Order: sequence, then structure tokens, then C-alpha cells
Amino acid sequence: MNKILYLLIILSFSSHAADDKGIRFTEGSWADILSEAKKQNKLIFIDIYTTWCGPCKLMSAKVFTDTNVGEKFNESFINYKIDAEKGEGIELAKNYAITAYPTYLFVNSSGELVYRALGAMPADKFITEADKAISTGKNYKSSSELEKAFKEGRRDPDFLYEYMKRKSLNGSESSVLLDEYLAAIPTSLYKTEKVLALIAENIGTIESKAFVILRDALDRYLNMTTSQQKYVLNGISKAKRNTFKKAVDSRDKALLERLIDAVRATSYSEAGFEAEEKQFRLEYAKITRDGDNFKKIATKEAAKLMGKTSEDLVAETQLKIMNFKEGAKAKNLDETTPQFKMILDNLTDNAQKTTSFQLNEYAWGYVQMINTPKDLEEALKWSERAIELVESPANLDTYANLLSKLGRKKEAIKAEKRAIKLAKKEGGDTKDLQQTLKDIKRS
Repeated sequence: MNKILYLLIILSFSSHAADDKGIRFTEGSWADILSEAKKQNKLIFIDIYTTWCGPCKLMSAKVFTDTNVGEKFNESFINYKIDAEKGEGIELAKNYAITAYPTYLFVNSSGELVYRALGAMPADKFITEADKAISTGKNYKSSSELEKAFKEGRRDPDFLYEYMKRKSLNGSESSVLLDEYLAAIPTSLYKTEKVLALIAENIGTIESKAFVILRDALDRYLNMTTSQQKYVLNGISKAKRNTFKKAVDSRDKALLERLIDAVRATSYSEAGFEAEEKQFRLEYAKITRDGDNFKKIATKEAAKLMGKTSEDLVAETQLKIMNFKEGAKAKNLDETTPQFKMILDNLTDNAQKTTSFQLNEYAWGYVQMINTPKDLEEALKWSERAIELVESPANLDTYANLLSKLGRKKEAIKAEKRAIKLAKKEGGDTKDLQQTLKDIKRS
């Protein structure tokens, strides 16, 4: 009997030990976690996840269970795991400016964010991120200390750099501080990865010194490291987005035109420029409800799409698939991997899906902004072609709305019912479609 009991204890311990190889997460309220961190004088590692996040599940299954990861994290941190969409997780995600999942936070016992990492990664890189957090934690100055020093007039480059990095870590940008920093350092440092990364994080609009630095950096783009290239392109893209938002918010068409000039100055090809210009102008017209300009762009672009035959679209898709396979082969990407199969599945009927989506987008713009029967009849043709290529609830909804605006109520009701039926079949939400159906019936 004693031998059996002994064996059960050993087996129980072995099972517990096997389960205990990875990260051990502490349970409790956020206040409990902060208290425990203070007691043990450790940083807190927080895995902020959602139940629908694929990379979150991958990390939990493959990386958090790794023995080396477990040793590092269990020794160095109080480990905490929380759903960003439930309970205290909602407030934590808001407080720490979480915008993507999974996000990993390293927080001190006062609740101040010390280090942030993002996305799925292999175990060795995850351990490297932990080491960076530990190193940063040792030299950490509180945000209140930095704020005080700034208010007291400290402006040396090293301080400004640290201050901006802290603001960026906490989810805020510092384009004004960036200008001060760039004015305080030698121009020779503009080429360095450190400065390019800082610019990419904090850049304002295209009308800033930082944008000029990035624009001029394109002249030596091919001689840059991969990281430098990434920071230059990310910074330019961010400046364009910031400028576009400012132009929309202030309804400043002159600023939009200066943005278009900047797009031309940073484009590598005429085709690339035209595509980006079209998108900015189209989005500006949609957001500001500028029907005339939307119509001007939509009629031109829709005519091109309507001119494509089904054979043309099949050929386009086949070309994309062939180019992808050749590129994958050059990179030694295994055709049996989930990544390869996922991309290939997305490319199936790609040109047909893209054309359908674009035609529906133009037709929906007419639902929102255009009332002339002749123009609506033209948009109806685009909508019909979109449905012919891909019958979806969104495409059918647009078609129904156009019919309703043209006074063809019975046909509109029939189309909206088809949209609702298809949405239910696909497991989608039909609330908005049901409301549209009621509105059409009342019209």
C-alpha cells in the first residue's frame, strides 16, 4: 500500500513538473499583482491577449511553454495574463494604449510601463526581449522625473531622446520635441539608425524638418541597411497619413494638394504615384462628402474595371499566383507550410474579388453622395458587375440601396432580402441589413 501511495505521489509530482516547465502565471486582481511585484522587487510581465487572436494562441501553445522561456520569466518577473476585452483587461488595454495583439508589457510595481514588445516570435527572440526589459528596468527613471526636468528647461540631446522614447512607449507622439532634438544634434547623425527610428516614431506632417530628412534619405536608399530602409519608409508613410488626417479635419484642399506633391516626390514609379494619389483623393472626397470630385474619380476608375473581361481577370489572378510561387521558391518557402497555403488561398480569384470590391466601393459612394438618376443608373451597372463577380451581402446591400434611390422599391426589397439571407448563411450580423430593409419599405 505504501509503495502504491509513493508511486502516486511521484507520478503526481512528475505530471506537475512537466506542466510547470513554461511560464507560471499569477492569478488575482491587478492590485494584487502590483502588491506582489513590490514585495518581490520584480517587474511584472503582462501578456495582453484576446480570445480571437491567432498569434496569441500560438505564443501560449508554443513559446510560453518553452523550458528556457519559463526559466527566464519565472525567475525575473511576476507573470500575469489578461484578456483585453474582459474585466480589468479592458481598462488595462486602454491605460497602456494597446492597439494590436498580442502585446507584451513589462511594468514596474508602481504601474509604470518600462518596456513593450509586440507580436508572435520564436522563443529565443522572446527571451531577448525579456533581457531588454530587465536592462531598461535597471536604469529606469519615472515619467514624473522626466516631466519635471523638461519643465525646468533641460534640453540636451540625450535627455530629449530619452523623453521622446518614454512618450512613444506610453502611446503618445512628440513631433514638436522631435524638431527640437533634430536642431540639437549634428546633421551627420540624421543618417543613423537610431535617429531614423526616432523620426519614424514621432514624425508629424509632410511640412516638418523630419519629413525633409526622410525624403532626402531616399537618394541613398539602396545603400542603407534593411532596418534603416524600414524606418525611412514607415516614417514617410506616417507623415502622409498625419497630413491627410489634418487636411480632412480642417477641410484644407490646399494641404491635400501639397500632400499629393509629397507623394510624387517620394514615389519610385509613375504607376505607384497614380495609385496613391487616387486613393488619397478618393478618401478625401468620401470623408468630406465631395460628390463632384468622388464622381470624377469613380467614373474614370470604374470604366477601367468594367472594361475587364472575365478572361482578363482570370489571367490577372494566374499571373499573381505564378509570381507568388516564384518568389516563394526563391525564398525557399515550403509549399506544405500553413503560411504558403494561406497566401495561396487568398490569391484564389484575387483579381475577381478585388475588382468586385472596388466596383462596390464606387457604387456605394453614389448611394451616399449622388442623386442624379442618370448617374445612379451608371452606378447600378457597376453594382451588378460586382455581384456577378462576387455575390456578397455588402454588394447586394449596395444594389438594393441604388434601386431604392431610383424608385424601384419592389426590386430593392427583393435584393435586400437576398443580402439578409446570404448574411445569415455566412453567419454574419444582419442588424444593419434588417434596418435598411425597414427603411426601404418605409420609403
